[in-house]
Amino acid sequence: MVDSNPGTPRSTLETLGDRVRQGLSASRLGGGVRTLARFVRHSRLYRWFTTEPEPNVIVIDLRETYTVGPFIRLLDRCLEGLSDAATDSKTADVVARLETAFRNRPLTVVGLATAVTVLVSLLVSVALGRLGTALLVTHAALVLVSLLGLRSERTLEELTETRAWTLLAAAFEPPEPPEKR
Repeated sequence: MVDSNPGTPRSTLETLGDRVRQGLSASRLGGGVRTLARFVRHSRLYRWFTTEPEPNVIVIDLRETYTVGPFIRLLDRCLEGLSDAATDSKTADVVARLETAFRNRPLTVVGLATAVTVLVSLLVSVALGRLGTALLVTHAALVLVSLLGLRSERTLEELTETRAWTLLAAAFEPPEPPEKR
């Protein structure tokens, strides 16, 4: 790298920084990073994210992209094999029972799962000897909140009719398409 001011003395740190930049630009790692960056910049998904939106609604089939398409096809093949095996599976029976329990009392199921997870986390923290006051209080608060969920008898249908659910759904709902003039 050429010094822009030859009369100005340069520090060792500046000289070292220049040498590191030169070494990285000439290394295989630097070349690999540049190649990866070029692949990403030329992918359809990157171009889709960085182009200016048109006023029309755009629908993209991700199965046709080079970046996401292979993963979706692989996932489709795996799920196809799993769906054939699921008819006689005990795991599918357990999942179906869990789904029924969740529909009947979702806060109870989530509360139970949270309580178990927090208690396991607490045991691991104790076993590792990393249990401080703040961590203990946090675990206790989470267990108390999960125990409140265990007391709920609302169904999923009743929960979806509450104001909190409506506000949450509105927050994650996609915007309406623009009106044509």
